[in-house]
Amino acid sequence: MPGAGADRVIVVGAGIAGLTTAIALRREGVKAEVFERRDEPSRLLTGGGFMLWHNAILALRRIGLDGRVTDAGEPIRFHEFRSAGGRRLARWRIDPKTESCGAPAIALRRSALNTILMEEAGDGVHLGARLTSVEQDDDGVTAYFDDGRSVRGDVLIGADGLRSTVRGALRRWHEAPPRHAGYTAWQAITRLPGEDLVPTGTFFNLWGRGLRFLYCRLNEHEVYWDAITSDRLRDRFDTVRSGRRAVLAEGYRDWPAPIPQIIESTDENAILPIEIFDRPPGETWGHGRVTLVGDAAHPMTLNLSQGAGQGIESAVVLGRTLAAGAGDPVRALREYEERRRARTADMVNTSWWIGAMGRPRGALLCGLRNAFMRATFDTFAFRQSYSLMLDTDF
Repeated sequence: MPGAGADRVIVVGAGIAGLTTAIALRREGVKAEVFERRDEPSRLLTGGGFMLWHNAILALRRIGLDGRVTDAGEPIRFHEFRSAGGRRLARWRIDPKTESCGAPAIALRRSALNTILMEEAGDGVHLGARLTSVEQDDDGVTAYFDDGRSVRGDVLIGADGLRSTVRGALRRWHEAPPRHAGYTAWQAITRLPGEDLVPTGTFFNLWGRGLRFLYCRLNEHEVYWDAITSDRLRDRFDTVRSGRRAVLAEGYRDWPAPIPQIIESTDENAILPIEIFDRPPGETWGHGRVTLVGDAAHPMTLNLSQGAGQGIESAVVLGRTLAAGAGDPVRALREYEERRRARTADMVNTSWWIGAMGRPRGALLCGLRNAFMRATFDTFAFRQSYSLMLDTDF
């Protein structure tokens, strides 16, 4: 019957959103199992660094993980915007918001968060399970995998990223492909002890002509950085791994300290290029007993540092909504989608707009952008960002 309960949930994808979804469901007493196409745990525990803002920590608190995650990161007290010449454009003081909402903003290794989530999910994660198709009926949903096995459940949740197999398996949408943002992020973590060059507690965000550079300290020994280059500049980069550091060093040679030193200190093999995509909001997330979460549902560019945070939020909302509406899981899934659609759309659109500000290469446009940032980022933009960030729905 369509009203049969959600006693077993299939989650496809063991990224941040998928694991958080499974943990949230288990906290609510719902059995959830995660199926991941990658076959080695070590490949799930890699990646650079990133920020989790207050809203992500508040969401993690709902499932009892905020303490472990906060302990694994470095609190951020300031977010500082500068020009490529080193001039301060704006400086956000984070501590008052940390105190008022009761949760910090932190920087941490992606692998640290993934490790915590994998440990919490435990033996409910099945590796080497590549989804091939999905079939659903009034009584449930069946997932088929390339090794010949099939799994039957009451609900299936696609948490399998930007190019989601679950999204494609629904075959209900004639949608455009993911939207390329027009820039590439070159991400790395380098060993750089001491605070002379990179102080603890400040996230730095520098804007140039078709280039940006972000960095912050992860701990007393390590610094996370992210060089964002426009497509035109990306074409100069050697696709051979051995050339990345040298070309980045050349591209940022005139930028202020410590940026040249950060690049020079980085191991060649640690630099990972990531093409940045999102999907325009407004598309359907699910049908029947199937829905999407995280990047499968609402992928966004990196400019708000909210991709992981929104995935965590959606996972927590999905877990609570599905558990509360267990007697009618189809209705519960539609309720989850309705609750999350507007908020994630705001994040996607705002992040895209901020990214567009970094694409210009002309001196006049960049000068006007910097003047706009000096005039508004300490006041209007700060208030708007926090209003958007802390307007949570969980």
